[in-house]
Amino acid sequence: MMGGGAIYDAIIVGGGPAGAAAALALHQRDHRALVIERGTEPQPGPCAGWLSPAAVRLCGEIGISAKSAGGAEFSGLRLCSWDFSQRVDVHESELDGWIVQPVQFASALLAAVEDAGIEVRRGVEPQALDLGESAATLTLAENDEVAGQVVVIADGSDSTTARQARILTTAPAERAARLALTVWDVEQVGVGIDVVVGAGRELKIATIVRNENRLRATLFTREVGQPVTSQLNALLEAAVAAGVLPSGTERETHEASSRAGAALDLDSHVGKRCVLVGDAGGFVSAFSQEGIYPAMRSGMLAAETIAHSLSAPVLQDELATFSTAWRSELAEYLRLPNTDLGLLMPMVFNNPQMSRRVARAFLLGQAF
Repeated sequence: MMGGGAIYDAIIVGGGPAGAAAALALHQRDHRALVIERGTEPQPGPCAGWLSPAAVRLCGEIGISAKSAGGAEFSGLRLCSWDFSQRVDVHESELDGWIVQPVQFASALLAAVEDAGIEVRRGVEPQALDLGESAATLTLAENDEVAGQVVVIADGSDSTTARQARILTTAPAERAARLALTVWDVEQVGVGIDVVVGAGRELKIATIVRNENRLRATLFTREVGQPVTSQLNALLEAAVAAGVLPSGTERETHEASSRAGAALDLDSHVGKRCVLVGDAGGFVSAFSQEGIYPAMRSGMLAAETIAHSLSAPVLQDELATFSTAWRSELAEYLRLPNTDLGLLMPMVFNNPQMSRRVARAFLLGQAF
């Protein structure tokens, strides 16, 4: 326990984008936070590998540049049919973002936390969590406990801290989605994003992120008839056949759980002295799979709520307002477009207005 029985204003479990953003936002409000990261470096889960324009703006607010984050700037995107026979480029001044290496980006954010003088403990796995009436206490190891007024749960989609807090973080089984991911090195392919939208009954979205000599491809679907890894491999073979990707590349495809839009299905992100943010709370866009902006923004909103809670007559009542705060700002970004994109996709390649609407829905999270 901290000397003299003092406690932190907030203990943040997880040093990824959500936890780092929460720590910096609390620090800006003169609140004392402790960040606990179980690895020597943050290890983001399945990540789209790019930052939306909104995420870039947040990075600017906390002093993170594309260079310091190891990122490359992109402008707009290319929309593709599932067989790549039709393609259209969409470029607008508002559709600029960064392509990043997820681990390097998360490490840059956590380094910014340490540079700000915020205490960070790396290589530490919380063993137990006691949510008391006057404080929350985390046991880190034998004879090593820390206490805080509030715990920010930001330790990823398979959050052990959320389980310790007995907060439900999984969406209903019928809403479960699957994600396949592969990353491989190639010859120079430039910088940019290809978005491929399937036209089946269930929405399928694939993203191919090009970053000079590295490619990252993801496929998100709720279809159950074929393994999602097989669907992604078949799609990439079609991309090679169409000349969109270089041939002769070796890659290994993995399946992962998807948290896309899961925040919208959870009953609550607030428990006793606890707040769920980032992947732990399902803050990932259901359309684009982009999770960095909603992770960072959910962390910042949690910090704002905690700051108000610490001076409120009843901490828990004020903490509960986080649910209203994030829904008013992030719900539109997280949900799928309110139309059947599969039926509309044939129009996208012949109608510039329609292609812009799809691109803006993807990169800006705007309603379609």
